[in-house]
Amino acid sequence: MHLAIFSTRIYTGNVKQPWAEALGIKDNKIAIVGTNRQVKKACRRGTENLDLKGRLVTPGFVDGHTHFVSFGLTLQRVDLRNLPSLVACRERIRESVAGYQPGEWIIGRSWNEHFWAEKREPNRFDLDDLTPRNPAMMIRACGHSVWVNSAALAAAGITRETADPAGARIERDPVSGEPTGVLREMRRYMEKFIPPPTAEKRKQAALAAQQEALRFGITGVHTLETLREWEALLALEEEGMLKIRVHQTIPHENREEARSYSLKPWQGGERLWIGQVKLYADGSLGSGTALLHTPYADNPSDRGLAVLTLQALGKRVREAYQEGYSVAIHAIGDKAVTNSLRAIESAREFFPGPRRDRIEHVQLFRSSDLPLFRRLRVVASVQPVHLATDWPTAEKKWGHSRCRNGYAWKSLLQAKIPLHFGSDAPVEPINPLLSLQAAVTRQDGHGNPPRGWFPEEKIGLEDGIRAFTALPAWCSRKERYLGAITPGRWADLTVFGDDLFKVPPDQWSSVKVEMTIVNGEILYRRSK
Repeated sequence: MHLAIFSTRIYTGNVKQPWAEALGIKDNKIAIVGTNRQVKKACRRGTENLDLKGRLVTPGFVDGHTHFVSFGLTLQRVDLRNLPSLVACRERIRESVAGYQPGEWIIGRSWNEHFWAEKREPNRFDLDDLTPRNPAMMIRACGHSVWVNSAALAAAGITRETADPAGARIERDPVSGEPTGVLREMRRYMEKFIPPPTAEKRKQAALAAQQEALRFGITGVHTLETLREWEALLALEEEGMLKIRVHQTIPHENREEARSYSLKPWQGGERLWIGQVKLYADGSLGSGTALLHTPYADNPSDRGLAVLTLQALGKRVREAYQEGYSVAIHAIGDKAVTNSLRAIESAREFFPGPRRDRIEHVQLFRSSDLPLFRRLRVVASVQPVHLATDWPTAEKKWGHSRCRNGYAWKSLLQAKIPLHFGSDAPVEPINPLLSLQAAVTRQDGHGNPPRGWFPEEKIGLEDGIRAFTALPAWCSRKERYLGAITPGRWADLTVFGDDLFKVPPDQWSSVKVEMTIVNGEILYRRSK
């Protein structure tokens, strides 16, 4: 046993023994969990004793929904998050332009017109005067829609004659028909015209993302990215530089290329493996492309966009099953959730057997779908941090009464639907305490609404910790090795500077991580 940890406040996640005083680690696994006396008795000469003085220790937190390498790349992009106006966004972009060579693409992230004083969407002219020598693309907070300048439209060949791509929309001036520069559900479309980052740049981005993750107590992530990102992560693993654990979900269209790598679902090492394929059923709330059963409250002629029809979605799920994958389906609107469940149900008639399927986001659902959700044992993979920024937009776009089933995590738990938490980084910060705070308080960062948004949907801290530990382990078929502090499991631990069970929930976002341990190795320790 090379390391013994004493704290008195070890939350194990094991229902048979939820709390312990101490634990011991041998090699990369938990060797013993118990009282101080029991662990001291098991210590041998050379065992390092670590006294955490009552700090809270939990199983290692796993961020269940990230775009991890992309998150690392965005750390170098123009950050427009939480800016209060278009004027402020323009000023931030103006400050950044000087660092780019003529012709180089300028990429920004996380603008949200619902926060802006101007109360309007941007257009290409708002960028043109700032970026006269460069194509520019600013990614909306949802991560799906983009705001581009005239040079970017030209690079993509988008004109007034260009038809809307399937499942997407080019916003146009109502008089001239010219593109405004806002392209809904077209981020991936536009990225085809941007020179991709080099393999080395992707590796460096992954390392930067890893450093940030460890700082926030994250011992593993689920990332939804392409095989190009997989290559970067694999290279780091082979070089011994990938320290956290990464479960990757790949796009449906990457399956054939994965076969050329001899990649098989659920196979890999202890640090990196794949399991699901990613599919899209709809768009996003903020851009009005989430697919609804009934029209938007603020646009009675619109019900959102189906990225795939029910028939096409079902076909792709069957194709994934045929190759041994489970699926992760992006579905924000209630009709998209319905379609996702029906597609999974129909596919399982052809390919029965246990699956680790998940629906990503589940921001709105119909109560009538919960029995099917439960019967299929599909995981609701949600990002509570979105509530803190989304609830006013949801009220506006969906209407108050429909929002009763919006971000309704308590209802999902009561229906015995597995609940799994993530951040959606880089769409939101990777700090898991932001999601825990939002899930328990149902408030934004300013304490609004005062009692919480639909307070009956608040969940408890233990449920939140489980959604960041046990459920990501199950979702990635690693429940034997991760998700709880018990003998035989990998020694992945998160140590908080303050005890979340004693600190008021509205203060959790200010709690610091003291230490992050992966595979029995201390990879992050907060400096004093």
